[in-house]
Amino acid sequence: MEKLLQWAVNNSDQEALKKQAEAIRKGELKADPSKFDPAMIEAILGKDDATRMKEAVECIVDPKDTLENKEIALDNLELLIEGIDNANNIENMKLWPPLLSQLNAEEPEIRKGVAWVCGTAMQNNPKAQEAFLANEGLEKLVELLKNEQSKQVKATVIYAVSGLLKHSSKAQELFEQKGGFDALFAIVKPTTEPTILRKTVFLFNSLLIENKQFGTKLLEQGGLKDLCDTLAKYTEDDQDDEDMVEKVLRTCHTLITETKTSVPEEFKQYAKKAADKYGKENLNMAESEWLQLLA
Repeated sequence: MEKLLQWAVNNSDQEALKKQAEAIRKGELKADPSKFDPAMIEAILGKDDATRMKEAVECIVDPKDTLENKEIALDNLELLIEGIDNANNIENMKLWPPLLSQLNAEEPEIRKGVAWVCGTAMQNNPKAQEAFLANEGLEKLVELLKNEQSKQVKATVIYAVSGLLKHSSKAQELFEQKGGFDALFAIVKPTTEPTILRKTVFLFNSLLIENKQFGTKLLEQGGLKDLCDTLAKYTEDDQDDEDMVEKVLRTCHTLITETKTSVPEEFKQYAKKAADKYGKENLNMAESEWLQLLA
């Protein structure tokens, strides 16, 4: 059958077939089964994105399919929904419920992959953010933030949280009501695994710029002290994480300037040590910003 199909394709006017197949797909031409073999149309054009998305989700939720196939399906789905139209089609095709159900999957690889898909779909996409909230995805993310044991999964959950919260005051409000911010505050400790800590500190900086009340909450939770302790750890002689130091300094500067908080003397000490260790020019802080931190 496969050889016969290949022969038919090779011995046909492919340009004419392509135009006819596209017209059928758009509904401009009614398919005549005696003339248009669906398998031939698919062989010429390939599957459309909607079909590939549907098949990927079917694979991901199939308890009988292999973990390897599910990981491939997740990778393919993530690539597909990088386009905003496909991301919005998750809702149009009612794929959010089956997809979100896999945030509770037994395999950490599946939880990680689904969280990554969610984060990518929601990046700078208000419609996807709204659809995610409507399908109770926020509650699942908060649960994972609080209880997820896999460091890799948790780091990806923070990526998804970032996609949900940025530029969405509604999501931020609901996130706070569900205890999401408390879960994030608990992460910003010097002892937290670096990848998770780095992503959370970066997210804090974005939220401080968008949400004036967030800075007040962070201060009330002792966030400035936690950030100072983190800066202290990563300016020690045996530590070498310039990116972490840069992100902590940037977030502290934003917190201090947005809330008009005095710079603690202890923080000044470690900020100066960071400047000496890594060089001011390498930490992406303007001289005026250094003056605000060190004066």
